[in-house]
Amino acid sequence: MQQALSNLLSRLPRKRTHREDIPILPGELPVVGHTPYLLGDVLGYFRNAAAKTGPLFWMKSIGDKYQLVCMGEPGFELLKNRVTSSEYIRESAADFIGDALLSRDGQPHRNLRSAMAGPFTPRGLTASGAAALSAEVVEDYVSRLPERPFSLLAQTQGLALDIIFRVMGIDRAELEAWNKNYREFILAAIPIQVDLPFSPLRRARAGRRWLDTRFAQLISAARGKPDMQGTLKALLAEKDEEGKALGDDDLVQNLRLLALAGHETSASVMAWLGIELARRPDLWEKLKEEAVAAPGLPRSPEELKRHPFAEALFRETVRRYPPVAYTAREATADLELHGKRVPKGTMVTIPIGTYGYDDTVYPEPERFDPTRWLGRRSPPTAMETAQFGGGPHFCLGYHLAWVEIVQFATAFAREVARRGMRPRLAAGTEPKLRHVPFGQPPKGTLLEFVKD
Repeated sequence: MQQALSNLLSRLPRKRTHREDIPILPGELPVVGHTPYLLGDVLGYFRNAAAKTGPLFWMKSIGDKYQLVCMGEPGFELLKNRVTSSEYIRESAADFIGDALLSRDGQPHRNLRSAMAGPFTPRGLTASGAAALSAEVVEDYVSRLPERPFSLLAQTQGLALDIIFRVMGIDRAELEAWNKNYREFILAAIPIQVDLPFSPLRRARAGRRWLDTRFAQLISAARGKPDMQGTLKALLAEKDEEGKALGDDDLVQNLRLLALAGHETSASVMAWLGIELARRPDLWEKLKEEAVAAPGLPRSPEELKRHPFAEALFRETVRRYPPVAYTAREATADLELHGKRVPKGTMVTIPIGTYGYDDTVYPEPERFDPTRWLGRRSPPTAMETAQFGGGPHFCLGYHLAWVEIVQFATAFAREVARRGMRPRLAAGTEPKLRHVPFGQPPKGTLLEFVKD
């Protein structure tokens, strides 16, 4: 009997273990493949997978589609887009991203990037008044934080979105309507979309139409305001490599993208930073000492230098709690990764969030230690800022995120210290990093202020 069963099993088709001589990650589920595993501790999942199969492996998406995951430096090299492209995003995320900076490559991308980059440099943020506007919004929000237990993420989401909209020149009185329609628009991020009345996709498209109409009106109004401050006015004055100004359609597409990319990510980092301060009285004391000694919030590159510990908190929070776990590129030619041939057309996932856990670069990577970043004479390397991407698509808003999060840390410490209090995690809330889709703490993670 046992021999007969063994013979029967031997005749059944065996599940494939390799594809293109590259291992397929075990554990796939019917229909959905490995997709559910990406909704939890995705960084731990990638790292454990690499420990079992090596730094190059296939995962199965919903249906019968495969994506190749490439860990380590070879994956980071793909971000330079020498043999890969990001243009697939234009079709795969048409409602969400569209024809914007993120979905262009080559000369079209260089033209657009060159016309947009200036206002987002440290000098550009100061010259346009964007850094000052950000400081104004931060101080206002932090001054109104409640003392009773509250969701810090809910607060930082509102703060980060208001910063983005204010530096674009949107009047404070209109923020509620902008926030409402933006929340509708981001429903387009839901993976499964069906266009039915009241469905997420239908609501997302309505939100996008509202935003695009108002962005167009905002651009038209900004052209007639020579003394207007903020990033939008600065963008109107910029030219690309061919000497051309940005057209209205490019501005609308990319202003919408900037609101998306610069909002949820910054909100996540601010929330985790506050949580670590609540967990660690030693970090709180160091930040409070630095913040109280400063004359105010930094509004220029020179003033940022007065806040080394706040900057170290920003960098360590991004390393330990990266808001984006992975990105992807499409191979435009046959290439070799980790000694294996990868055919043209392959979709390669690069887990950028895992680079901050490399124990050859960061001893005890699970430990939250801002002192890693103190006392350095050189700026962070490309690999040390991998959480913001790399190559031509390195995050345009990197410096704005740096400024606003240092401002937030400083304002938070100054305000809570002014009240004679300190932050503490409310009982029963101990968050874990999950990416759904951004690496944010659960909204149920509550902070409270107690007497210092």
